[in-house]
Amino acid sequence: MASALSPSFTSLLCSVEVCDVRYNIRVLKMKDSVFIYIGEDNAENFDELAMAMPTTNNEVLATTIMGGLIGCGSEELAQKTARKLKKQVYLSANVPNDRIVRPTIERKLFEEIANNVECF
Repeated sequence: MASALSPSFTSLLCSVEVCDVRYNIRVLKMKDSVFIYIGEDNAENFDELAMAMPTTNNEVLATTIMGGLIGCGSEELAQKTARKLKKQVYLSANVPNDRIVRPTIERKLFEEIANNVECF
């Protein structure tokens, strides 16, 4: 009996405009984890990377893998995302950590998670 194989990776690209700047959110879903890159549309940088994963006792552990400082914005967003998705998350948020840009991008990310759950 033949079975349909699901693809090893699923990807998603979406954008959000904040203060006249367009930011891309690139998602790569893997078997047991997800990689999320967030950066400015025409100036994509990969300056920091964080990883977060849920534990068996409902906590979420997170760490900065590269760039940024301990507790960088990527780490905090990775932790929130891992808590929501209940899976390991690698996240690189190369955006200003201010009170307008970061929350707007975070809302857009969680909106995409709700609307495209199969991509996460």
